[in-house]
Amino acid sequence: MGLLGMMGDSFGCSATGERLVSAARDGDIQEARALLELNPRLARYSTFGIRNTPLHYSAAKGHHEIVSLLIETGVDINLRNCRGQTALMQACLYGHWKVVQILVLFKANVSEYQFFCIFL
Repeated sequence: MGLLGMMGDSFGCSATGERLVSAARDGDIQEARALLELNPRLARYSTFGIRNTPLHYSAAKGHHEIVSLLIETGVDINLRNCRGQTALMQACLYGHWKVVQILVLFKANVSEYQFFCIFL
């Protein structure tokens, strides 16, 4: 396969990754489920710059069903964005306690040196 073919595949993955980010941010569980069924690795996609994953976006918005769906794919729940924030930190920051409970249940790290969301 030539370079152009490989770049096309890369762009396709980026476009699909961005669709998953949008679904996670908007709470579109059907779209998220469909995209992850096609490619479970999309759960590891991160946005350019801030490096938020779909898990970061769904946790920050309180979309607990999507958080659970992403966790089922085996995504690293302690992954940090460029600000050093995990999905748990963002869920705590925005007061999404159901998401916090799910993340803690699935062993999210609650004792990070820079941030103790349990005390919020």
